[in-house]
Amino acid sequence: MFESQERLKQDIASILDALRALASGRYACIVDPTGVLFESPAEPEDREGWALRRLLEERRSALFRLPAALASGADMEDVFEGWGHDELLLAFVNGRVAVIVTCAEAESLKEASRQPLGVLADRLLRFNPSWRVDERGRGFFFGRPRLDLVVVGAAH
Repeated sequence: MFESQERLKQDIASILDALRALASGRYACIVDPTGVLFESPAEPEDREGWALRRLLEERRSALFRLPAALASGADMEDVFEGWGHDELLLAFVNGRVAVIVTCAEAESLKEASRQPLGVLADRLLRFNPSWRVDERGRGFFFGRPRLDLVVVGAAH
């Protein structure tokens, strides 16, 4: 099934907006190792949104090491050191692309967002077929993509 890139971009942006609304969050984005690809709202509206975007741009390589470090129990860099605002829900699709949503209660969003994140993962894999393989180059031709969810609490 072939879908236009423009249609996929619209779908991805709409689902990202819906996730942000579900979280009652101020900002959500989709990041890959090259940078921020999609944002909701289209441009951050406040200083915290801009600060998070800048933080993600600067630390994106460390961001994509988080799921493996958490799974292995290895030491890891605190990617969000200095971030004391909202909590964050991070969803990694095949370790290749991340969805980040700011919210007040990331743990409760974790369960509520599973279905929209599954739909979003489908759209992302159609948008960029190279994301169908994981960070080690293993393919996912059958079944579902790997979806790793990480909650980052706000510093109090």
